[in-house]
Amino acid sequence: SPSLQPSNGPSESPSNIPSESPSLQPSETPSAQPSCTPSMAPTDPETMFLFYPDWSPGGTGCLNDGNHPPYMAANPSSYLQSTLAGCCSSYFGWNYDSCLGSLLGTCSRALFYPDWAGADVGCIDDGNEPAYMTDNSMYYMFSQLADCCQEHYSWNYDSCVGVSKNANNGLYYPDFRSNTDHVCRNDGGQPPYMNDSASHWMHDTLKECCNTNYLWNYANCIGSTPGSTPGSSPTPGSTPTPGSTPTPGSGLYYPDWLGNDHVCRNDGGQPPYMTQNAPAWMHATLKSCCDTHYTWNYKKCMAA
Repeated sequence: SPSLQPSNGPSESPSNIPSESPSLQPSETPSAQPSCTPSMAPTDPETMFLFYPDWSPGGTGCLNDGNHPPYMAANPSSYLQSTLAGCCSSYFGWNYDSCLGSLLGTCSRALFYPDWAGADVGCIDDGNEPAYMTDNSMYYMFSQLADCCQEHYSWNYDSCVGVSKNANNGLYYPDFRSNTDHVCRNDGGQPPYMNDSASHWMHDTLKECCNTNYLWNYANCIGSTPGSTPGSSPTPGSTPTPGSTPTPGSGLYYPDWLGNDHVCRNDGGQPPYMTQNAPAWMHATLKSCCDTHYTWNYKKCMAA
């Protein structure tokens, strides 16, 4: 029977956070996967958005897809942040690790802004930009350091992007900043991460660079530098059939991290790091690829 007199308050306060939130991604991600894939194109100002908490049903983290609610857009300084880590820490501290992994394959985990209040020699991405920059992110915030430097520090561009004219001087690198040429260059304009991992990105010869990064566009790549021989063959063992377009890893399956289907493909579209470490990423059969990378989505992967 009910008590004669109700208590003065609830016996226990409900928790402010859920005890557990299901993850939309597998519990483990491949350790060999780079934290970020280089962008093939410069920042599009029309698609430059800040990170916001996804409080919609099923949301478990922060997004920067531009679909934040109007009330957030009306008060960006209170809801929108320039770094994924900052957004996750502020709104999903109880599920921080999962939140950080909610944007797999996305390079921009933090946006760059001109450091006018600091040394004023370049752009930084520490998440401490002034509120007026957050409120006008289309003008001040950039996903690529080079774009921010070009817009606000063109007079000090090389220093801003961290390029040293003497670093790996004369070596060839894949120019991912151009989304039309798809060629290698040796003009010293490679981004800092390539200098930091020179053994992976920098090449002694144009042929080596083209063969490693642009086999599918080899003829155009090898002809991109004066003195090269357009149409010359790639390295032995990878010479394409006359009339065909060479495709690295042709016929082999790889996990398509950049797609939203969570499946394996064999269209030759795998990123260079998979081609260069084929034993870890490339598979002779669809079943092997799905078994290794998408056990949680196995049925859909096998039907791809």
